[in-house]
Amino acid sequence: MEQIEYKKYYSYIFIIFYFIEGFVQGIPYLVFQPYLTKILGGYDLNIWLIIWGISNIPWTFKLIVGIFNDRGGNKFYGRRFPWIISFGIFGAIWWFLLSIYLPTDESIYIFLTIYIFFIMMGMAFADTALDGLILDVVPKDHLARIQGYTWAMLLVGMGAGGMILGLIFLALDIMPILFILTGILMILSCILPYFIKEPSRGEPGTEIKGPPLRSMFTTKKNWKIILYTFLAGIQALLILEYFKYVVLIPMGVVNVDQTLVSLAGGTTPVGYQAWNSVFYLLNGIGTLVFSVIAGKLADKSRRKAASLFFLSYIPFILISIIPFIFLRGFLPALLIGLVFLFLFGGLQGALVVSNQTIRADLSRHEYPNLKSTYFAFLVSLSNLGQNIGSILGGGIISIAVLFTSNFGVIYLLVSAFCALCLLLSYLLFRRIDIKDYELDHLLAGEKEVFLA
Repeated sequence: MEQIEYKKYYSYIFIIFYFIEGFVQGIPYLVFQPYLTKILGGYDLNIWLIIWGISNIPWTFKLIVGIFNDRGGNKFYGRRFPWIISFGIFGAIWWFLLSIYLPTDESIYIFLTIYIFFIMMGMAFADTALDGLILDVVPKDHLARIQGYTWAMLLVGMGAGGMILGLIFLALDIMPILFILTGILMILSCILPYFIKEPSRGEPGTEIKGPPLRSMFTTKKNWKIILYTFLAGIQALLILEYFKYVVLIPMGVVNVDQTLVSLAGGTTPVGYQAWNSVFYLLNGIGTLVFSVIAGKLADKSRRKAASLFFLSYIPFILISIIPFIFLRGFLPALLIGLVFLFLFGGLQGALVVSNQTIRADLSRHEYPNLKSTYFAFLVSLSNLGQNIGSILGGGIISIAVLFTSNFGVIYLLVSAFCALCLLLSYLLFRRIDIKDYELDHLLAGEKEVFLA
């Protein structure tokens, strides 16, 4: 790859793209649960977790488009942009279809699964090509910072779309207009990467460093990376989804009977969405603050940053239930819940930023001419972990309710499962050769320390 000048406005394009991607992911995640209570009067938590797990499967197929956008493309528009714009339009079409028809009976679950599945397919594949573009043009010593900014803006976009717009459009009962608006923004965000200059393909005779494509699945070294990545994604959505109910139940906002979530007292769907918005706001602020910090720390030392956030997040997951064992009442639950949601968002965001940067460096080191493919493969594994985590979460609650009706006990089981997955991921991370991802100047200056 040729080295090209990195222009400042490239960062703004990446940030805008991820901000709009936050809309695409945040509206289904944050708005559809209150929307279901408005349409059906309640929803089944187990079914919703399964729907979310199935409809997000396209994020596990990123490897497919990674292979093609590393090898294909258009001589006029480059390797990445044709994939970005094509899949952006594809995903937007399903937003438009969602605005046209959505049933109001139990079949709504099936239609939501289909709509979200194809929306996420368009977004996931466009995102994969953009990841490849980021790896092409961003210098290594700025990569963690860009990962931090884009991840933070993704979460801000989820909040802006899911909280602010979701609350407004749900209250006005004009949700189809929000779906149309999101589709339009999705297309616009996928047009902007056209203005980024892509590097030319490798010159004739350039050798591909590292083993061939099949080695991604066959080498022992890669299996450490595969399992580390997969296990680190298990808790990403699962723990936050369950913790939300740990706070809302003592506040008197919702009831959870077996697996059925219903509104408590005089709570309305709009009121439920308002609490979702407040919770996500604190979670998003935490993510924004910690992601920027994580980006700066990871640009100083990849290994130290990842270790710091692993070893902070694991015990926090385990102790997060403790205050709610002793506290009762609306205000104590709300105050402690807001503080913990801030910390959950911060630690999760910091862990994602530091791990994504390490995976990006592994991709550049191991497969410089197939880096988009390998990075997409690793991101797919992380997303697969999230999907499997959601489905397993539905399974855990289905089994747990046979023995207990105490949601705190159910949450404790889920948190122990998530902490165990993160611990195993951390142990595998420590066995990856540091030379494959750490910054060159640290390896040169502290070689004996790192390799001891």
